[in-house]
Amino acid sequence: MKIKSIVLSIFLIHLFIMQKSSAWAQGFMPVANVSKISGSAFVNKEKIKVGAEIAEGMDVSIPKKGDYIEVKFQNGHIVRLVGAHVLVTTLNPKNTFFELLKGKIFSVIKPLTPNETFDVKTKRASFGVRGTQFFIEEDKSQTYLCVCEGVVSAKSGSGQIEVHKDEDVTIAPKRELKATLAAKSMIGMAKAVFKDMK
Repeated sequence: MKIKSIVLSIFLIHLFIMQKSSAWAQGFMPVANVSKISGSAFVNKEKIKVGAEIAEGMDVSIPKKGDYIEVKFQNGHIVRLVGAHVLVTTLNPKNTFFELLKGKIFSVIKPLTPNETFDVKTKRASFGVRGTQFFIEEDKSQTYLCVCEGVVSAKSGSGQIEVHKDEDVTIAPKRELKATLAAKSMIGMAKAVFKDMK
C-alpha cells in the first residue's frame, strides 16, 4: 500500500512538472524573428543576424536608407522595416504595437480576430489594422500611409478616417486629414515590395 502511494505521488509530481514545462515553453516561444536582412541592422545598438528574436521593449534601428530587415511572426504576419527606427512597445501572440520614429514599414497582416490588435504609431498619427497590406513612411515633415489591401484606420489630432484599398493619406501640419486615390506608381512600388516579401 505504501509503495503504491509513493509511485502515485511520483507520477503526479512528474505530471505537474511536465505541464509546467510545457506551459513555460509555450509562454516563452518567440513571437517574431528576423527572417531576412539587407545591409546592417541593430537591436538595442547591437548588430543582429537572421534568426534574431524581436521582442517587446526592443529598439530596432536600420541606419542606412535602403537597408532593411524582414520580421516573420508565428501567426503569419510579415513586416519589412526599411531605413527605419522602431520601438517595439507591445509584442505578444495577440497584440503588436510599433512606434515608427523614422523610415518605412511595409506590413502584410493576416486577418485579426476581435481580440487581436496590430497598431503602428508615428509622431503625427496612429494606425489600427484589421488584416491588410499597407506601408507607412515617417520623415521629418510628414507621415504617409498607402493601403494596398484591406482597410487601415488613421487617427491624428485632426480626427479619424478609414483608408481603403488603393487609397493613401498624408498627415502633416495644416493639412486636411483626407484619404485620396493613391498614385499608380506608389501602389506599384508597394506591391513589388509585398511580392518580394512572400
